[in-house]
Amino acid sequence: MIRWRSLSSRLIAYSIVGLALAFFTLPVAISIFLAALRLAVYPEVNLENWTTQRARYVVEAALRQERDGRKLVEPTEALRAYMSRNPEFRYAAIDVATGALLPGSSVELANAFSPLARVDLLAVSFHLADDPNPDARGWVRSIETKIGRITFILYGAHFHWDDVLYNLSYHFTIQNFFVYLPLAGVMALIAVLVVRRGLAPLRRAAERVARIGVNSLNERIPCAELPLEILPFVESVNNALARVDDSVSRQKRFLANAAHELRTPITILCAHIANPDEATFRQDVKRDARRIRTIVEQLLSVAHIEGQKDAIGKAADLGKTALSVILDYMPLAIQNGRTIELDCPPSPVNVRADPWALESVITNLIENAVRAEPAGGTVLVRVLPSATIEVIDHGQGVASEDRSAIFEPFWRKSDTMPGAGLGLAIAKELVDKLGGRIWVEETPGGGATFKLSLPPTNAIGSVAQVWTKPHSGIA
Repeated sequence: MIRWRSLSSRLIAYSIVGLALAFFTLPVAISIFLAALRLAVYPEVNLENWTTQRARYVVEAALRQERDGRKLVEPTEALRAYMSRNPEFRYAAIDVATGALLPGSSVELANAFSPLARVDLLAVSFHLADDPNPDARGWVRSIETKIGRITFILYGAHFHWDDVLYNLSYHFTIQNFFVYLPLAGVMALIAVLVVRRGLAPLRRAAERVARIGVNSLNERIPCAELPLEILPFVESVNNALARVDDSVSRQKRFLANAAHELRTPITILCAHIANPDEATFRQDVKRDARRIRTIVEQLLSVAHIEGQKDAIGKAADLGKTALSVILDYMPLAIQNGRTIELDCPPSPVNVRADPWALESVITNLIENAVRAEPAGGTVLVRVLPSATIEVIDHGQGVASEDRSAIFEPFWRKSDTMPGAGLGLAIAKELVDKLGGRIWVEETPGGGATFKLSLPPTNAIGSVAQVWTKPHSGIA
């Protein structure tokens, strides 16, 4: 099947076809419809007027001329069937050249028009005055036939709804076709002009989009002159440009901040390397290398987020993942004089999340909580049946005005705070991608409670049977 990509070509083709259907069918169809409802402009025009055309074709098809030159109306099968369907139908065929009435004709009809014998009737509709049926109609017309010019007089045919198809087919004439051609040409010209003028704003918009580059993503396509049909598309393009502009701006800020964050520990490391004789040399170098490694790993984690296209489609056990993270982080917590306690329901709590992403988020939350927890304190990790996990510390807490800013990349309350300020930003990115929510509240008695809520699932899974009752302390 051929599909035209050109809107002008399609519009021209559709308009020509649509106009043809309207031109050749609507006049007849509407006239018959009005006649059926007796709403015609001329009251004397009724449905019986629309059946005489078909009757004339049936009689004309029955005309014959013998070898001796004698002309007659032969009772063909089609003519007999038509008369059987219309019992009151009568006809007369008169040879215009001789005035002779052709055999098979109705003498009564011929006599009714005998005073007009010298008149060449081109087309006349009539009703016999002595006919008690007021709706009966007749038709008189002289036309050229295969046996010469004949005057047809038809009367008494009844309208049938299949006559509509005959009248529609009769309307497809050479004369009407030549009348239609100029109309089709005008419609095609109008279609071309409408499309060209209508799409002119879109072409200008396309030229403007072609000039937009990575350094001009803040530009937008003007919508003032655009047609309403095109406006949603252009608005979508503008929204896409806004999203790309925001993403590129964030990447630029991210790279700038990353470069700044890496520059400081690298400078400090170089200074320590320049003084290898200091007593704390080995300890300082290890600390600097660990800080650089942490920043690089966090940057890689942010990059890895974009590769998790199907993260939300997987299933993970929230309690099992929390237990795994706690076991991995426990040695460092003990080394820093803290403990971690897990409070988990006995039944599995399954969520829709990529296991790697979920583990990364919980790791960041526990790491921050251990850093904030006072020496000798306990960080509580609580898993709730509602697919929510709480990581509770008892440190200084987070001020209410900072509770949204802490999830921004590289945000730190002060330069004295440890870390690069990427952990919570990474957690927020991952949670958003997983379709969940992360926020912070105040811990009763002091401290911060980070809460993570994820979409639950019915996926099969279970938490490793390491504990047998809720609120199991792990130290």
